[in-house]
Amino acid sequence: MQPIVFGDEGQLATAAMLRRFAAEIRPAGLPHAAEAERWLRTLDSLDRHYGGAGALPLEDAADVLAATLSALARMAQDAPPTLQLAVADITLGAAIWALRHDIALEPVEPVVNALAQRANAARTPQELAAVFGLMQGVIASVSPRLAPDLERSNPERPWRLLHANLAITAIRTEDPKMMEFAFDALQEALPDEAATFFGQALALALAPGIAPGVRAALERRIVAGPRG
Repeated sequence: MQPIVFGDEGQLATAAMLRRFAAEIRPAGLPHAAEAERWLRTLDSLDRHYGGAGALPLEDAADVLAATLSALARMAQDAPPTLQLAVADITLGAAIWALRHDIALEPVEPVVNALAQRANAARTPQELAAVFGLMQGVIASVSPRLAPDLERSNPERPWRLLHANLAITAIRTEDPKMMEFAFDALQEALPDEAATFFGQALALALAPGIAPGVRAALERRIVAGPRG
């Protein structure tokens, strides 16, 4: 026998995000938490009214998302270490909400930071693969806006961090297909910096305990040189 479930997959995910907020974040009384929760409840209300996926017939949906991500970013600044990962996961939940509804991720910096935190915390191949997949989705979403970014002198630009972190996450998986995908994406997005990244990564990969396949994949990129 199976229980009856009310709501589609997206609606259930948003509701679960709110429950986690109420259980872990609200009791801590963080600054900006009440504001963040109000915006998250707005996301939940939109899901319940229009469904958990698909474009929303609202002109200000992007403004709602921006307000949500901004409030979560302010809250993250005051979160203690014990809550930082929970805040990151909720930020990623809001980003996934945007991806489900085809809304541009803006601001993108809180999402990039949350992805890095989740990747750093991942310990199993399954967790790393999940973060890798989400990074791919975020890169695809922000590509039209960030790919033409000409401010390449700033190492903190989100476009640069997204691709570097995607490649680092792929290396940690030790999965050949993930590494090839991430390395191709890095060379295409940051052709002037890829060689330096591969060289630095190879130096780290010479340490004991690193899979030979990782070193081989990096060596192939260095030998091949810049693409096209």
